[in-house]
Amino acid sequence: MQSKRCVVLGANGFLGCALTPQLLEAGHHVIACDLAREFSSIAPHSRLECLTLDFLDEVAVREAVAGADWVFHLVSTTKPASSNVNMAFDVQTNVVATIHLLEACAAEGVGRVLFASSGGTVYGIPSSLPVREDMPTLPIVSYGLTKLVIERYAELFERQKGLQTVSLRIGNPYGPRHYDPNQGVIPVFMRQIRQGRQLKIWGDGSIIRDYVYVDDVARAFILAARYAGPLRQFNIASGEGRSVRDIVHQLELLNGAPVEVEYVAARGFDIPAIVLDITRAREVLGWHPGVRFEEGLRLTWEAMSL
Repeated sequence: MQSKRCVVLGANGFLGCALTPQLLEAGHHVIACDLAREFSSIAPHSRLECLTLDFLDEVAVREAVAGADWVFHLVSTTKPASSNVNMAFDVQTNVVATIHLLEACAAEGVGRVLFASSGGTVYGIPSSLPVREDMPTLPIVSYGLTKLVIERYAELFERQKGLQTVSLRIGNPYGPRHYDPNQGVIPVFMRQIRQGRQLKIWGDGSIIRDYVYVDDVARAFILAARYAGPLRQFNIASGEGRSVRDIVHQLELLNGAPVEVEYVAARGFDIPAIVLDITRAREVLGWHPGVRFEEGLRLTWEAMSL
């Protein structure tokens, strides 16, 4: 395939650190953009440019996307747990900032925008599992609502300005290089086990999520960038649900010893169960999760010990 000029917004984050190397390996030129001043998580490469950029800086964003074939929007300024605390901030820094991005991409003739949406939050509490892309979307947290609104604005820009967009509704990604100390049950639990600390579980541990290895997510982004059909949302996950208790059991096997667990009151914003139907991604994008959960956990565990 012909080399593309790719802009990765949020390149130093968890998804960006997985996507950028795959784009380079595929022969593309990458402009890696992040608020971070050091890109230590991304190995130097002759086709890689690293650019310190504030996503809220409209001028800088427009300059960065000029001439791009593909723009990967991986930036989020909030998390599901915190988004309801200041909803105005969530909207201003995610929705409004993304509208400015879409305006810049349309004005600069960008070929396609790929957006990291959230399969875990846009659907809300589903009436049945697994959840398909055409099922109701009723988010119960601001994070999911802003993701959904951004999807709709992306579609609006396509209808009005011809800007091609695809949104990936990602399950719960996990894997190496997840450095946020407060996000992601798998890396948080792994760090606590390494430190000999007690694991804190919200509720009774029955909450079910759909976990997908981060390198598989990165591969889905590249396939979506190449996709030229009419569909605009794809679930990207494993298609299998695992409870928090399941996660603890698997981590005990990796640790070679039991771990101490404390159960605390459940949180009101946690969806009881979410499992995504990935049929559309399989049949249309030719994507499927390549890393089994147990193998992905092992790779993550080993990477954290380095």
